[in-house]
Amino acid sequence: MNTKIILNCAAALSAILTMVSCQKTDEEAPTVCTPEASANSVLADEIEAMAGDHVDIEDVFCDNEGLSQARYDIHNAAGHAHEGEEDEHDHGLTLHSGTDWEILETQSLSGTEVEVDFHVDIPNTARGIWDVVVSVVDEEGNVASDYITKLHIENDYIPEFTLISVGGTDPSGWHGEPVWTAGTDVNITGTVSDSDGIASSVLEFIDEATEAVLWEVELAPTGETEFAFDETVSVPMDLAGECHFEMKAVDSAGNETETGFHVEVE
Repeated sequence: MNTKIILNCAAALSAILTMVSCQKTDEEAPTVCTPEASANSVLADEIEAMAGDHVDIEDVFCDNEGLSQARYDIHNAAGHAHEGEEDEHDHGLTLHSGTDWEILETQSLSGTEVEVDFHVDIPNTARGIWDVVVSVVDEEGNVASDYITKLHIENDYIPEFTLISVGGTDPSGWHGEPVWTAGTDVNITGTVSDSDGIASSVLEFIDEATEAVLWEVELAPTGETEFAFDETVSVPMDLAGECHFEMKAVDSAGNETETGFHVEVE
């Protein structure tokens, strides 16, 4: 056989073997294999935490050949829903505070089974529901579907607002954002409380497009630990679009709360 032909065949065979050897052989995605009984796992329906304290999110990650990393994304749950989740208001209104607090951190992993204790310090300013999203990748680059749970944060530091009635309905039974009609009055009742006493508090109705304050009232809690309010918001006749009802308070120790809810005006 011609030597040149032999060499060309050998080179072609070598190239084919190289391509085959470089092909991805592991296509199995990693998993979170934590026992479901774990209360602080991303597999739990909800993780409980207190502001000013910490929580350890404890999980076991598994892969058939080798793990690479786990990414933790913790952010406020207000205003959005992840794929497969219900709308945030499907189970009533949640009043959030300290919504700027978030965590985005990646942990390096190795081996086929790794236990991770992810330590999270909760700031004194946070209250409400946060999303905990964990993304896991193995050495071959296979990515598992995101694992998502809720982090429910209680807070004994900052003032707390409780809404009893908004426009004649109980916000705990809301499904979706409230819709107000232009040119009408909306009565709002509730309380603001704090163990140190409320130094000041204000309610505001704001046009989100212009950030203009359309209605405002200053409450007069005069140091009370719980103050009830009953106020009526006048919705401008020419208003339409997204608005926000804001509630702010400062206690006698200087701790501040700013919370509220979105409103669609038609």
